[in-house]
Amino acid sequence: MNRRLFALALAGMTLTGCGKSDAPPPAAEPPATTAPAVNPASPPSSDPAASGPVLDTTAAQALLTPDETLQSIALADGNPATVSGEVVGYKTTAWAVMVGQGQTLSVTFKPASSNLYMNIQDTADTTGTAVHRGETDGPTASLVAARDSTYLIRPFQPRAMARREEKGTYSLEVSVR
Repeated sequence: MNRRLFALALAGMTLTGCGKSDAPPPAAEPPATTAPAVNPASPPSSDPAASGPVLDTTAAQALLTPDETLQSIALADGNPATVSGEVVGYKTTAWAVMVGQGQTLSVTFKPASSNLYMNIQDTADTTGTAVHRGETDGPTASLVAARDSTYLIRPFQPRAMARREEKGTYSLEVSVR
């Protein structure tokens, strides 16, 4: 009899927790960034008449975490672009830029805090391996594209700071030549 009561009590306690979620509440919209060279990410063009490399936002989106939003950087006539943003906890903007085969992507990361870094990934590499790791490679990157590629620039802060919801701002200078 005692075993039955214990089993019923245990089942009741287990069911009491059903319906509750340990998941955090939905993330608030990240702060808006302003820069003339920034465009909301849009799907790649399927127009066969379109010339040149196409930004692969589908591959870029596949690499993002739920705390990241995607923005594209459109570079006109080889002119550099400067964009700015903020990292709040794990929430940040990931920046996508198209680089043609043989072109060089140059990125300079200028954080307001020494505890912000950037990683750069080639979206064609679905493993998520960074081709530039800011913590070890530093705040500047110069990458030559072996093929037409969409690169993803991902600002971040170390886990301990992100868990405390610390904030930091940055700017990125991006050029393709």
